Amino acid sequence: MLASVPIAWLWLLAAASTVLSSCVLGSWIPFRKFRIGWPVTMVVVGAATLVTCQAEGFGLAGGLVMHSFGQIGLTLGLLPQRKLFREVYERWRRGEPTEHIRVPRRHTAFLAVCFVGVSFAGFALTR
Repeated sequence: MLASVPIAWLWLLAAASTVLSSCVLGSWIPFRKFRIGWPVTMVVVGAATLVTCQAEGFGLAGGLVMHSFGQIGLTLGLLPQRKLFREVYERWRRGEPTEHIRVPRRHTAFLAVCFVGVSFAGFALTR
């Protein structure tokens, strides 16, 4: 279904999902290096996704859809952890130890379910 959309719209979808993810996660994790490194990392991951999808026979449109949906799933999955990110950052800034802070299992499970679920939706929409 989405693979039949003009390729320019899929490039726009991929760019918008990367920018949205970078802005949202940059506001949750206020490290300057993270705000620079996250978009660069996601562009590299997007390029790797495109290469992998084309090698597996999905084509460029399928790769763009999978990258976009993966970004959306990752951002949604990290939503419950935003307060934890802020708490770790504030403690780190004050010089307090942060090693004892652990991510709750339900947050990890929510991240996995969101990422896999949205990725499967992207896969279903490419066929």
